[in-house]
Amino acid sequence: MDGGQPPMPDAATIPFHLLRPLWLLALVPVVAVVLLVRWRESVTARWGGVIAPHLLKNLIVTPGRTWGISPIYLVAIAMTLGIVALSGPTWRRELPPFVEDKAPLMIALAVSSSMGRTDVAPSRLERAKQKIRDLLAARAGARTGLIAYAGSAHLVMPLTEDRAVIEPFLAALAPGLMPSDGKNATAALALATQSLASEPVAGTILVVADDLGNADGAALRQAAGRNSLAMLGVSPPQDGGSSPLDAVRVTVDNADIRALERRIETRFQSAQGDAFGTQWRDEGVWLLLPVALLSLLWFRRGTTVAWLLALFMLQAWPAQAQDAPRFADWWLTPDQQGRLAFDRGDYATAAKRFADPMWRGMAAYRAFDFLTAAQEFSHVDSVEGHFALGNAQAQNHAYEKAITAYDEVLKAQPDHAAAKVNRAIVVAALKAKEDKRRKQEDQDAPPPDLKADEMKVDPDQKGGKKIQVKADDLTTAGAAEAWMRQVQTSPADFLKLKFAIQAATGAPR
Repeated sequence: MDGGQPPMPDAATIPFHLLRPLWLLALVPVVAVVLLVRWRESVTARWGGVIAPHLLKNLIVTPGRTWGISPIYLVAIAMTLGIVALSGPTWRRELPPFVEDKAPLMIALAVSSSMGRTDVAPSRLERAKQKIRDLLAARAGARTGLIAYAGSAHLVMPLTEDRAVIEPFLAALAPGLMPSDGKNATAALALATQSLASEPVAGTILVVADDLGNADGAALRQAAGRNSLAMLGVSPPQDGGSSPLDAVRVTVDNADIRALERRIETRFQSAQGDAFGTQWRDEGVWLLLPVALLSLLWFRRGTTVAWLLALFMLQAWPAQAQDAPRFADWWLTPDQQGRLAFDRGDYATAAKRFADPMWRGMAAYRAFDFLTAAQEFSHVDSVEGHFALGNAQAQNHAYEKAITAYDEVLKAQPDHAAAKVNRAIVVAALKAKEDKRRKQEDQDAPPPDLKADEMKVDPDQKGGKKIQVKADDLTTAGAAEAWMRQVQTSPADFLKLKFAIQAATGAPR
């Protein structure tokens, strides 16, 4: 290579490019046909060999021009747009279909005494709770967790998709529940980072507080680890305090919630792209709209009959042969037809249209046809194919096959975070399934051979056992729900007891 020339840029670094540029070669015959028709319509070309040129120019009578477009030009423009669409113009990337499109979010809510001030109506803490409820509603279906902190940090609710579980405990939070007062935001971020550690990609930690006390920005970012940080400040503007984090100020409308959502999702999609990779989105489908509009101009006198005849012939062909192509097959590839159905949410139709087994499997997966999805993914010999196969087999409860598929992914990419997490989940599900089976077998076993009215007493049993409540028992994912279902008491009592035990025992928060 000549050292004076810059290297050729790679397609991945160009914002706009074509996925299938060889389709542009189809423009050559289109241009050739247009030029040929123009030449044949020329009076000079038709009579030039019969009449002398100096006489011909005086014999040609040019009629008054009327506005009109020759059908050949309409066809040429439509074919040009169709060819460009087939070439796959693209300028943006998208995440694979199986990747979550909502960021996991841990909310760290300050419950210090200063949050009880009423300079923000009705109070700083109550306004913060209102904004958290608005954010939960805006992120419906997304996984969100809640941490309360003051002098110490405590997990109120681990990541969950059900905001109805979070809301009663959020409403119960008050400064009086906390073991000690303070603004230990660093401990809250460390606990949030621990809660997000099992996620395949980085999440977001949202600090909702009036201020961060004497916390250092570098220490806060270090405590957050790989996760991104955001803050919703609930102190009044005249408070004048500076924050080590770029905070979004609370507003009377939902402008603050929209700003937070943009930050959370933008950073999350960037992290998703780094972890799972992205693919170029084929935007050629948008060129079908001008093609459809141009087709309206074909209904001109003398042209309509020809097009009706062509359509009649196209409709008649399938009646003569079952294997005759559909009308859409003349204009769109199977993958383009499948993509159109996929984008409008018709996944069952998309699974039938796609020719690519990976996309066919993705469509079947979205249509909850996991058996077909697994069959399609089994034909894709790639990391993405094995990972998708593992997901489909897990949905089919074929846990052994799912583990085998994830092992193939980890064999090729040992650091594949999503495969590690999913494999661990499937292994746990398989163990639970085996434990349930063994328990059922034990229950179905014949009873011991005891005589009628015979009773056996354990001599070591002395009036029951002493039960101790451990701090870990109050930090499990299902503890809060179990408390709400089985104990007739308020969430505030539960949280106060939980926080006190954790603070006294020094257990992990």
